[in-house]
Amino acid sequence: MKKTGFIAIVGLANAGKSSLLNALIKQKVAIVSPKPQTTRDNILGIWTDDDTQMVFVDTPGFLKSKNALGDYMLKNIDSAVTDVDAILLAIDGHDGIDDKELQQVEMYGKKGLPMVVAVTKTDITQPEKLIPHLAKLNNYACISEVFCVSAHKNKCVQDLKDALKKYLTGTEMFFEEDDVTDKSQRYLVQEIIREKILLALDEEIPHGVGIELNKMQWNEADARWEIDANVIIEKQSHKPIILGKRGEMIKSIGTAARQSIQKLLEQRVYLELWVKVKEDWRNNKYVMTELGYFTK
Repeated sequence: MKKTGFIAIVGLANAGKSSLLNALIKQKVAIVSPKPQTTRDNILGIWTDDDTQMVFVDTPGFLKSKNALGDYMLKNIDSAVTDVDAILLAIDGHDGIDDKELQQVEMYGKKGLPMVVAVTKTDITQPEKLIPHLAKLNNYACISEVFCVSAHKNKCVQDLKDALKKYLTGTEMFFEEDDVTDKSQRYLVQEIIREKILLALDEEIPHGVGIELNKMQWNEADARWEIDANVIIEKQSHKPIILGKRGEMIKSIGTAARQSIQKLLEQRVYLELWVKVKEDWRNNKYVMTELGYFTK
């Protein structure tokens, strides 16, 4: 009989939650970028082995909401820590552990659930600088265990996963053994496109980008997926930035996205991207719903 259960991965923006999720399940199901607010939805990552099915819930980084999309992201965090077996709090070890991280410990400690802390990015952190910060965590009885990990180097990820097994309380399988996420291929395709935009562009523009999938269908004659998507932006002034000189930026984004989508689908892909302006869409619940950000 397998041990099963749900574990919520929470933490501040850019704490490395999505990278940690991908490392824990050994599959890329969550997009990753150095920019905060990369993750907007709760994403399930499912790990199944001989004796365990562990369902990780990756959440948006904790933020102060400035619009309806921010409200939606905060609701996702709240829902993720309901009816789970344990909380996995990711803390950016490279940034150090200060008041804002300790406030997260206190906030999630009040949930009354087992809480494991994963101090991330230790591959780019000097141990002598990290040790005094780790000592701050000793003052919190609500922390069950602390692990120093590197998702990039796969350091201590397996040790963390083995430790989390003891907090699982279920025995019923929630997903098939070969499932790795609850998200559809269409969703993952949209997220890959958004990831490439986040990696390509600086400043605030990427946070105001949404992806609308117009078409995703298999062309039997050409043996390829044909995908057509709109890149939704908030301001007309952002359009030339995303397009780039002579369309070079959007072409570069499209090439990078197509290559990653081909890896996901394991088939050839033809991708077309269009840029459309929908003013202040992050405060427009109709547009948000169209883009898949449900606001019930």
